[in-house]
Amino acid sequence: MTLQTILFHYGTFQPDWQQPGLIQAGPQMTDGPQSLRLRECSTTAIHEGLTQHGWAGRGVLLHYSDPFMMRSSPLRDVRAWPGPRLLACGDLHHGPSPIDTLVSYLNAEPHDAVLLTFNPSLVNKVQSRMNKPVRSLPPTFFNYPSAKRSASPRLELLHVGTLGPHHPRRRELIEALNARRRIPLRHTTTNSPEEASVLYAQHALVLNVPLNNDLNHRFFEVMAAGVPQVVFGDPGLVGEHQALAQRPDVFWASTVESLEELVLQLLTEPKILQAIPVQPPPVWPIKDLLKAAFTP
Repeated sequence: MTLQTILFHYGTFQPDWQQPGLIQAGPQMTDGPQSLRLRECSTTAIHEGLTQHGWAGRGVLLHYSDPFMMRSSPLRDVRAWPGPRLLACGDLHHGPSPIDTLVSYLNAEPHDAVLLTFNPSLVNKVQSRMNKPVRSLPPTFFNYPSAKRSASPRLELLHVGTLGPHHPRRRELIEALNARRRIPLRHTTTNSPEEASVLYAQHALVLNVPLNNDLNHRFFEVMAAGVPQVVFGDPGLVGEHQALAQRPDVFWASTVESLEELVLQLLTEPKILQAIPVQPPPVWPIKDLLKAAFTP
């Protein structure tokens, strides 16, 4: 029998995240065969909704949130949930003291374990504030659209992402690269992961600019599209998961100059670049993810 897991989050139903035994629940959901719309953010509402739909009123609670939502719209009555409770914390940079926010929320709404979905480099720092298991198991329950890599890709460095006021470091880098004009660069934005995946697959190389100590979605989206990437940042972002930093399709640069030299080298050898194997991102079956997360 498959163990029932309730994934609470604040978005709409995500088909790519779905696995056997998983029910997605949240205030933005619509009721469906694998989803539950909640009238309020509480485990009482989850329990009532499950029983009304004829599902078991218990199971593993996989609660996906971040410090901003913990302050503005927290999930309540977690203590009363009749089963294991796992908090998957993303975006551990929201607000002036995000780790303090996380600790304060857990004191008010106890969980049995914590997963850091995007911040593996911060596991030890967060663990020092907790008396429960804290882990990062990227890419946790996320799954990403796949695409077929082009046999004749565009020989330019693609960057996808917004350059607004909340992303000054990313904007400064793109503006510097455009001003210097040493490498062929294309910058754009997309409206969905599916659209981004198709775009990645049309290019020979993708630029990833992670922010705020995050090992971001783009890191795995590009892998799923089958394209090598250059990460502008520190390999320490992967924390203990050094195999991710050492993949043959992942390159690292920490300065504008080193980024340009690396890109020029890669793009002037397109056959070698095209021959680099790109394996899909690792996938965690939900039962294995939960077992690893709850292990003392």
